[in-house]
Amino acid sequence: MKYILLPTDFSKNAWNAIEYALNLFKEETCTFYILNVYNQPASGPYTGITSAKAREAIYHAQVENSNAGLKDVLNKLNESYHNPNHTYQCVSKYEMFTTAVLNVEKELNIDCIVMGTKGASMFKEMTLGSNTASLIGIVKCPIIAVPKNKTFKKIKEIGLSTDYDINFTEEGLKPLLRLVNYNNSTLSVLHIMDRNYKLTPEQNEVLDGLKKVLQDIKSNFYTLTDIGVSSGVHAFVESRKLDMLCIIAKEQDFLKRILNKSYSKSISNHSNVPLLILSIKNF
Repeated sequence: MKYILLPTDFSKNAWNAIEYALNLFKEETCTFYILNVYNQPASGPYTGITSAKAREAIYHAQVENSNAGLKDVLNKLNESYHNPNHTYQCVSKYEMFTTAVLNVEKELNIDCIVMGTKGASMFKEMTLGSNTASLIGIVKCPIIAVPKNKTFKKIKEIGLSTDYDINFTEEGLKPLLRLVNYNNSTLSVLHIMDRNYKLTPEQNEVLDGLKKVLQDIKSNFYTLTDIGVSSGVHAFVESRKLDMLCIIAKEQDFLKRILNKSYSKSISNHSNVPLLILSIKNF
């Protein structure tokens, strides 16, 4: 049994991510938790002397909107995606987004979070550097970030971008390995470095360890030189026509380095490739 968390703001892009998740885990026994998070803004016309009553009224309206929206999503799922392998449950939280996701992950033993990279309302300003990045270093489970308008197709090749700076373990790579084995995919490992540099003894040791972990799956190793990280990853995604890209995110700064604002827009609007984000905490 897998427990999958699907955050939604009831936008088209959030629904698109839900559909991607349902197809991705089509053959697996799963419980999907559809999560809606809402919270009053820090300031607004209701603040001041009469703020208590205004806040209460807004809170009750938000509760009703959240419950109604979740009910609509649930009805849509039951009508359009009846699958004996899948069950659905709704969760409504009055908290900040990151706090809500962290609490739900712990309470429900979530195995994976699938979310859209761009949406409306609370996701309005979201790129891969905002709400998704806010979870990096906080949640331990993998995150699959689905680009706008991305429809599911068979995952033939997955990329793994690495600096060979962490000790790869089978346990840490388990979410990636499950996807590779489940889809009979090829895993293409990418390392970007300067032309005049060579791998250090420590990096070679990591590389050997990774090859050992990957010895039973189809895998290829590539090196790009004299190109920036974000540009190199982008070029690799495009040239290989990857169906998914995996990164092991150590912290938010790492995500910002590999996926700067312009690149996150590009990967959402042009590369159209989902991201599998693994946490360093699991290695």
